[in-house]
Amino acid sequence: MRTTSSTGRRTARAGFTLLELILVLAILATVLGVAAPSLSRFFGGRALQEETRRFLALTRHGSQQAISEGIPMILWFGEGEYGLRPGFAWPTNRHNRIRYRLAEGLAMETEALPTGTSASIPLIRFLPDGSIGLESIGALRISGRREGEKRIVLSDWRLRYEIADEDEG
Repeated sequence: MRTTSSTGRRTARAGFTLLELILVLAILATVLGVAAPSLSRFFGGRALQEETRRFLALTRHGSQQAISEGIPMILWFGEGEYGLRPGFAWPTNRHNRIRYRLAEGLAMETEALPTGTSASIPLIRFLPDGSIGLESIGALRISGRREGEKRIVLSDWRLRYEIADEDEG
């Protein structure tokens, strides 16, 4: 639509026509349709990476908590979840209990329990001196349907857990 200015000249009205707007939306929908599978894989891979980092952070927190409280701390594993709690019943310290659920599509599998210990369930025990108890698991895997897997292993000096190199078996 054209309007007339005070000088009598006709000027074009600023703005988009409906046809231009539909064309831009169609182009955006096409670009998003092409990019969606790549973005899905990118964010799926991030879930595995973030879960691995969260688990390692919890192991470090458990070790520091055992040192600062002077009591053993246990990192336990359940069906689709894991958490940290004091190594014995201490009802006044409920703030020490932490529980996480695995992100959707991820699974955690602990490797065989150490031989020669009385442990019957997989766990990690952080001792008050900051070391990791002998009954603790040596390694675990966090895996996703499409993202692959990350292996977390106990360090040589039994002081922390770390991500295993990709070329390790």
